[in-house]
Amino acid sequence: MSKARWLMLPALLATSVASAAPVTAQQIRDLLPLTGFERMGEDAAKSILANEAFFPQVTPQQRQCMAAPIGAVLNDALVERLVSNLGDEGQTHLKRWQAFYTSQGGKRMVATQRQMMYGTALPAEFAGEPSELERKQVGEFMASGSYEALAAVLAEMGDMPDGLPVRMSERILGECGVTIDSNEFS
Repeated sequence: MSKARWLMLPALLATSVASAAPVTAQQIRDLLPLTGFERMGEDAAKSILANEAFFPQVTPQQRQCMAAPIGAVLNDALVERLVSNLGDEGQTHLKRWQAFYTSQGGKRMVATQRQMMYGTALPAEFAGEPSELERKQVGEFMASGSYEALAAVLAEMGDMPDGLPVRMSERILGECGVTIDSNEFS
């Protein structure tokens, strides 16, 4: 190996170490608006509370108050799960997510999800069929380990991770003054 190559070795090692690093909670929070998941907790809370069979003992006003603490706990749990599950590959996944969700294909996917979930109008730039480039971007992302990592965390969240019911009950009591048995979330 030439002397020039030996001199480059520390820089190469530093680059590989930097890309294999955990992601921070703030980095995930900053990313969520790009992904369309920034309202996931609030949406789940509204869905839970819309079912009158859950928490029949609460008044409509209490039910309305409960949405914010439930949503906040679920959003925090999503961030925590992403940080912990991504481990040392967090920065790698973060970079892939940022690249995808800022691409035309990623923006179309988020706009389409928002249209389906909230009935928002699809921006004019996304009228018609996806372009070949958009299809390619979505396909590559969905085939990546970064998509799989995101999908795994979302699936985990659907199974109500340990500790969440207690956290929601405590937050509801603190913010709304309503006592909810954590077992009622199961």
